[in-house]
Amino acid sequence: MITMLNEEGLTFKEIEEKIFRMVCEWGQSFARDFLEKYDEFLMKNRDKEAYRNKGLRETTIKTVFGEVNYSRRVYETIRDDGLKEFVYLLDEQLHIPGVGLISQNLADQLVAGITEMSYRETATKVTEMTGQRISAMGVWKVIQTLGEKVCEEEANLVKAHKAGNVQGDIITPVLFEETDGVYVNLQREKQDMAEIKVGIAYDGWKQTGKDRFALDEKVVVAGFSKAKEFQAYRESAIAEKYNTDEIEVRLMNADGAEWIKNLSDADTVFQLDPFHRNKAIRDYVPYKEAIQEIHELLDEKDIAGLFEYLETYKNSLSDDAEIEKAEKLITYFANNRQGLLSYQDQGILLPESPKGLTYRNMGTMENHIWSTIARRMKHNHTCWSYRGGNHLAKILAKKCSGRLDEVSAKLKSPRFERGQTETIQHEILSAGTVPQKIGKGYRYPVSGHLTKLDNSSGITHQICLAMVGCCN
Repeated sequence: MITMLNEEGLTFKEIEEKIFRMVCEWGQSFARDFLEKYDEFLMKNRDKEAYRNKGLRETTIKTVFGEVNYSRRVYETIRDDGLKEFVYLLDEQLHIPGVGLISQNLADQLVAGITEMSYRETATKVTEMTGQRISAMGVWKVIQTLGEKVCEEEANLVKAHKAGNVQGDIITPVLFEETDGVYVNLQREKQDMAEIKVGIAYDGWKQTGKDRFALDEKVVVAGFSKAKEFQAYRESAIAEKYNTDEIEVRLMNADGAEWIKNLSDADTVFQLDPFHRNKAIRDYVPYKEAIQEIHELLDEKDIAGLFEYLETYKNSLSDDAEIEKAEKLITYFANNRQGLLSYQDQGILLPESPKGLTYRNMGTMENHIWSTIARRMKHNHTCWSYRGGNHLAKILAKKCSGRLDEVSAKLKSPRFERGQTETIQHEILSAGTVPQKIGKGYRYPVSGHLTKLDNSSGITHQICLAMVGCCN
C-alpha cells in the first residue's frame, strides 16, 4: 500500500499541501451532509399550512474549503400582500447568501483582498490560501454584485435621511470635516479621467501612544458622483453615526474647490487645507525670500498685508510666466480668503472636548486620499470604468471607516415571486441562475438561532452521529 510515509523525497511542504486538500475534501463532505440533514429537520418541523414543499433543488455554494454540492427543499408560500412566493427555508435559517452562491467567509476573503490587490492577484491568493478555485473574472463579478448592494444601501439611507428618519447615537459638540477629490484613469469611457470625491468626518483625536493620535469615530464616504449627490450621501452618513442636532460647531477643511465650498452650510467654519495652501505657494512663487515672506505674514495673521505684498511681488516681476503664476496665486487666495488661516488662528472658540478626546490641527485629507483611494486606484497604472471604479471606491471607504465586514454581510438569500414561478417549477435552480428578490423573511424558527442546535442533547448530537455512521 502506497502512503505518504513511504514516499521518497517527501517534504513538509508536500505533507502540508496533502493534508490541506484532505481536510478541504472532508469539510465539503461534512458541510453537504450537515446542510441536507438540517434541511430535512426544517422540513419536518415547518408550519405545513404556510409552507408547501415543492421538492428538492440542487445547488452549489463556494466556501473557503471548496465547492459544496447539496440539495435543499423549496417551499411555496403566500405573503401578507397575497403574492405567491418561493423560499428556501434552509437558506433563510442559516443566512446562506444568494450571490453565486458564495459563503460570507469566502466573500470576506475576496473583499479584503481586492482592497489591497488586483482582481487577478486576489483570485490567485484566495485560490492558494483556501480550497476554492476562483478566477479573476469570478472575483470581479462578486465585487460588482456587492458594490451594487452598497450603492442601494446608500440610496436607501439618503431617502430615509431626507424623510427625517436618520439620527445617530454619538453626541459631540464639534464635528471636524475634510473633503477632497482624486482623479483616476478611465477605460472604455468618453473621458480619460474622472474625479472620485472623498469626504471624512470625525469628532476629535484620541491618543493611541506617545505622540500618536488617531481620528475618533471616523466616517468616510467616496465615489464618482455629482456634488449634490455626494453632499446628500455625506450628510446622511454623518447623521447615521452622529446626533447632528447636538453639534454646536462644524469645521470644514478643504482645498478650496468650488464644489466643496458649496457643500458647507452657512454656519460651517471653512479652513483652506494647509497642504494645498502651501503647495500653491511653492508652485506659483519660485523665490525663497518671497515664499518666506508669505509664510511670515500668514503666521502673523496679517491677511491684508499678505495681499498687499502679493500685489507688490507681482508688480516687481518682468517675466510673463512668473506674472501669470503670481496672478493665479492671488486669485486662489482671494477665492479662499476666509479660510487662509487655521480655525484656531481665526479665533474660533470650541466647546470643551469630550472625555478622552483632544482637538488638534486639521489637515489629514491628503493622507486619507492616499490611503483610501490613490494607493489602490491611482498610482499602480490601473484604469477603471465608472461602475467598477465607483463600487471599489465605496468598498475602500468602508474599509477606511472600519466597516469592511458590512460589505460581505449584504449577501442575501434568494426569494422568488409569482413572476418566477415557472422557472422554479420546471428548472433546477443552479447557483448561476438564481434570481434574487428580498421578501419579508422566514419567521419560523426564531431568526438568529439554529432551533434544537443550541444544545448538545438536541439535533446536533444526532446529526454528528449520523455523519460518522453511528446511527440512522
